[in-house]
Parts: sequence; C-alpha cells; structure tokens
Amino acid sequence: MVTTSLLDIDMDQVLHKVEQLAHVKLPRDVIEVSLEPKLKMLCIRFKKPLTVELGEPVTEEISLFTDKDTDEITAVEVFNLEKLKLAY
Repeated sequence: MVTTSLLDIDMDQVLHKVEQLAHVKLPRDVIEVSLEPKLKMLCIRFKKPLTVELGEPVTEEISLFTDKDTDEITAVEVFNLEKLKLAY
C-alpha cells in the first residue's frame, strides 16, 4: 500500500531515520513538504538555495540536496517510505 496523505507520515521519525541511514545531521526548520504517491517519493525542503542546488543520492532511498555556495543541506528526497518502515 502506498501512502497517499502527509497526515500518515511522522516527519520527526522520517528525519531521524534519514539521519541514521545517511550519517548526516538534518536541519529541523522545514519550509515545505510534498508527497508524490505515484512516485513513492517524499520531499522535505529546509531552505531555498542562494543560487544553485546540487543533489546527490546517498542511499538507494535517500537523496540530499545542498546549496552549491554554502554547502548547507537544503532538501532531502526519500523514496519508498514503506521499505524504510516510515509509512504504511
């Protein structure tokens, strides 16, 4: 079953799990969250990049985005929440 509502997702749990799997400390100021059920993808944005944003997969299910100028984490995409046991 694919999660179809953001209300079904515990964002604190998602951020904690991503930190464990990606070995990074994520910001806790979230400015945007979007869910694409057909793609099984959750995107969490922490801040807008100053100019250019660079994305890089860190695991099969997690991609981190950073500001090219500051190297700060700006967003994270999480694929297949069910596989990570973050949604049901």
